[in-house]
Amino acid sequence: MDIGARSSHQRRERDRTNAVLHALLQLGPGPHKSRDIVDALTTMEADEVRRRLLQLFEAKVCYRPRYGYWELRPVTATPSDVPGLVHPNTTPLLDVSLLLQNLHRRTQHAVLLHTHSPVTGERLCIAAAGVHDARLRQELAFTPGAVDRLRRAPLDSDAPGLAMLANLAGHDIPLRQDLRRIRSAQVALSEAPLPGWLLVAVPLRRLPGTPAIPGAEPRVVAAVSIMAPDHAQGDPLIAYGRLMHNAVQDAIETSVVIATPRFAAARAA
Repeated sequence: MDIGARSSHQRRERDRTNAVLHALLQLGPGPHKSRDIVDALTTMEADEVRRRLLQLFEAKVCYRPRYGYWELRPVTATPSDVPGLVHPNTTPLLDVSLLLQNLHRRTQHAVLLHTHSPVTGERLCIAAAGVHDARLRQELAFTPGAVDRLRRAPLDSDAPGLAMLANLAGHDIPLRQDLRRIRSAQVALSEAPLPGWLLVAVPLRRLPGTPAIPGAEPRVVAAVSIMAPDHAQGDPLIAYGRLMHNAVQDAIETSVVIATPRFAAARAA
C-alpha cells in the first residue's frame, strides 16, 4: 500500500470511529444500549459499531457502566485551571475541543473560542485550551478583571469580537476602515485584556461537527483566538492567522456530522 492509499485508509477509519462517537453525542447524556447505537448508524453493521466502541473505550473516551451499555465520558473543552474564564454553555464541543488542543499543541499558547450574543452585543468565551500555563495563570491572578474581560466583553473590545463584528454586517452595509481590513484579511489582531499579551483571531462560519445549512451563506458564529506574549517572534498576524485558517478548515472537513432522520425528527420535535 502506497503512502497516499494508506493515508486515505487511515482517514476513513478515523471518520468511521468518529461517526460512532458522534452517535453517542447525539443520543445524549447517560448510558445507551448497544442496539440503540447501532440503530443510529444505518451505514454500519453491529459488529463494526461494537468494535469501534471498544476502540473508544480503550482510548478512555467512553466507558461501560454495565454489560451491553455504553456511556460517553464527560468531555471538557477547557483543560483550564482558571476559574470563571469559560462562560457556561450547552453546545456540544467535542470537535471544537480537538481543534483548540491542536492549535495549542502547535503554538504552545493559550487558545480561546468566543461566540457572540445577538441580544447583548457581547463576545462570550465558551471554550479554551492551554490556559494552564503557569506564567499566564500568575499574570491573570495579579490583573484584576482580566479573566472577566476575557470571558465576556463588547464585540468591539478586541480581536475575537472584531473578527466576528467585521463579518456580521451585510456586504451592503458600510464599515469603518479597521473592520474593512479585518473582513478582507479574515484575521484580527489586538492587545489582550491582559497587559503585555496579544490576541490574534479568525472568524468561524461553522463549528466543527455541526451541520451546514444547504443553499444558505453561512454566517459567522464564533472566533478562534491565540493569546501570546507581545514579544512573539515574527509577524503574529500573518503566521498565526494562516495557521488558524488552515487548522479550522481541516477541522471542519474532517469532523463527522450525524444527521439521520431519527435525529432530525428529534430536533424538529
